[in-house]
Amino acid sequence: MALCDDISYIERTLAGDVAAFSVLVERYQTMVFSLVVRIVRQRQDAEDIAQDIFVKAYLSLKNFRNEARFSTWLCRIAYTTAISHTRKQRPDRAGVEIETERHAECDDIHARNLHEERLQKLQQSLDKLPSEDAILISLHYQHGKSIDEIVSITDMSASNVKVRLHRARKKLYQEIKEDD
Repeated sequence: MALCDDISYIERTLAGDVAAFSVLVERYQTMVFSLVVRIVRQRQDAEDIAQDIFVKAYLSLKNFRNEARFSTWLCRIAYTTAISHTRKQRPDRAGVEIETERHAECDDIHARNLHEERLQKLQQSLDKLPSEDAILISLHYQHGKSIDEIVSITDMSASNVKVRLHRARKKLYQEIKEDD
């Protein structure tokens, strides 16, 4: 259903309805921001880059060919823009910022604290992974992107994505195991 909605909002935007694009921004802003912050690892830079990404997407919307889902096309723009930004930055600017995900409140306070502690350990373990590994894990598990969509976003081969995703999972497992 979202795919059909996306296409109708894209068509309305291309027909001159600028407000229709704001619906797409609202729909995908969290996905874009979380991908960008995973790459650049600095919240303020990620906010600025996310805004730039939506401007690029708006200006390039006429080039969207509907060969992939809009979210995949937008992720591709986000990925290339964020990677380009990190390549321009000096290595000493690579900061680490842990962002805690909030989930629905549990009735049992102990269960909630345990859940939050596990999420924090997972986030810390993800932050210890090389950036490209963390990006693949994020795209596949947090954003539900298929291997084919990740191939489209990252320009890696499908076999390379599968191998790197497998290795990233193993590294993540080792990091979690070491923290216990």
